[in-house]
Amino acid sequence: MNFLNKISNKKIIVGIDEVGRGALAGPVMAVAIGIKKENLLEICDEFSMIKHGKEFKDSKLLSETQREKIFEKIFQCDKLKIGIGMVSPYIIDKMNILNATILSWKKAIKNLNISFDYLFLDGKTKIPDINVSQFPYVKADRKILVCALASIVAKVHRDNLMKKLHGKYPNYYFSKNKGYGTKIHIKCLKKFGPCDIHRKSFSPVFENMKFKEKVYFIVSKIPKGETLTYKKVAELAGSPFAFRAVGNILNKNKDKKIPCHRVIRSDGNPGGYNKGAKEKISLLRRENAV
Repeated sequence: MNFLNKISNKKIIVGIDEVGRGALAGPVMAVAIGIKKENLLEICDEFSMIKHGKEFKDSKLLSETQREKIFEKIFQCDKLKIGIGMVSPYIIDKMNILNATILSWKKAIKNLNISFDYLFLDGKTKIPDINVSQFPYVKADRKILVCALASIVAKVHRDNLMKKLHGKYPNYYFSKNKGYGTKIHIKCLKKFGPCDIHRKSFSPVFENMKFKEKVYFIVSKIPKGETLTYKKVAELAGSPFAFRAVGNILNKNKDKKIPCHRVIRSDGNPGGYNKGAKEKISLLRRENAV
């Protein structure tokens, strides 16, 4: 496919890519790179070191040393504009990884802080609610230069962040695995359980949480206006007969962010609440949950 035909009447194009989508820990990070169409050929010559036949070497096809050198060269190039968007594990757990990835794209575009005519994305998904022509393309990071450069910046930037986070959470070897589910990472999860930057909504992490942590996480995700039964919470936490334990755990909760009032008995009775049954019924009524 001739991608130049896509931008024949465009002035400024942007390529976007992200890393960390499949990691068990750390943020998902997107990078948007913008360039004037008139500078494309010059940039292609300047970054000829990532040419690979008719394709480009994305971040996965380069060594760490090669990525870091190109990373520095990208930031030294005044013809390229760079925007970085990052979404935390907490938000990933709250909105799911697909929506968090789209949010990271939007943040990267916002931080790019330029007007542009055309957007290339790596993958099949478009960004909703932006007024610009978009072209999602599978393996765009190997076909389109600005996407290849974006993938390199995103990879190096996130890797550097995970190396710093290794200093805070040394038990998980983030400096080596960058938060991905390697054998050593899974082994550490089983031994130590998850830390603050693990994605609790990802199965390998959730499975290695304590029962109490699972209960609080499940309840924290109950939407306003909805309820779950103690039994259902216990089932979701992997212990279907521990519904009484669920009640005991929730009655001891002091975190206001966890909506314990949204957990009720199977017979429809509100059940216990650490602030009293009347307060629980009142809260549920306000949310139209009863």
